[in-house]
Amino acid sequence: MAMAVQVSLIGADRVVDRALAIHRAHLERAIEVSLGEMVDREIAVDVACLPVVAIGDSRVAEIMVDETVLCAQVTAAIWSLAEQGWQADVIVPAARLGEAHTSLRGLPCRLQAWWEDETGISFGPYERP
Repeated sequence: MAMAVQVSLIGADRVVDRALAIHRAHLERAIEVSLGEMVDREIAVDVACLPVVAIGDSRVAEIMVDETVLCAQVTAAIWSLAEQGWQADVIVPAARLGEAHTSLRGLPCRLQAWWEDETGISFGPYERP
């Protein structure tokens, strides 16, 4: 019997919680869903399990990429979201921002780095790959 296992990485849940709190503080309707629930095409299981913060009013989907996948693996999902009228934002640990720029260059998305320090989780400015 095959079983799907969802990997929960240190910090990923806290990043999602922080993003949800920021959006809700601005009175935006934001929920957490899996990337697989949002796309209309087949994607790898590990990519489908990535958390997304979906902001309904502005139609922004924040894909939380962690160390379990390469940034290039979210390409099909970004195209699917764009075709459905969603702005795809790829949220990556700051140390992976260079990889994200290289892998996602020319795609209809924005990049945003996150990091954690003694003050908590912070997010950088949006960048175009």
